[in-house]
Amino acid sequence: MKLKAYLGVAVFFVTALPSQAEITGEPQRSLPARHFVCDKGYTLKQCDEELVVLKKALAKYPIPELGEWTWVLVRSEYWRLTLLTQTLNPGIPALTDPAARATFFDDALVTGTPGRMSELMTLWHMGRESLLDFAIRHELGHAFCNGANEMDAERVARLLEQKKPISCKAKVGANLHQQPQAIASARDGISRHH
Repeated sequence: MKLKAYLGVAVFFVTALPSQAEITGEPQRSLPARHFVCDKGYTLKQCDEELVVLKKALAKYPIPELGEWTWVLVRSEYWRLTLLTQTLNPGIPALTDPAARATFFDDALVTGTPGRMSELMTLWHMGRESLLDFAIRHELGHAFCNGANEMDAERVARLLEQKKPISCKAKVGANLHQQPQAIASARDGISRHH
């Protein structure tokens, strides 16, 4: 998919966000390096409970290395609608906009909402926890490599899974024509990654 389409979705989510103080319940202090927010449609309690799950899933990865970054949960009903209006595959569970220094997640990944989560699990052939972990690793690939290159994101996701040092550059001599199945599928219009 085109970066422009992704950025359009990210811009929609960023401009639709309420202020951090409205949704996290935390007093405004000096800005921390990491921001965790919920998009519209959450109660304070729902937001806090869901962010606990997201923070726990992110904790095993080197997110402080990103510096200032925002992690956003978006209600599934808004997520799907926004992706469809941008002509993106509604099966995409997360998006990263490196320019905005933000990553957006369909909240079904953390809540396990039965209908939407079943749809994502069927599409991705993974359980909820595995899919959340995969989405985080893949999005960190986009974040650390500061771009939309799917091959870089996939490589970094594998490095994170293997607990190896992160590199955004392919090794010299690597066969760039051999792509992971997910990348080949994305090019064939069965895009499940973003």
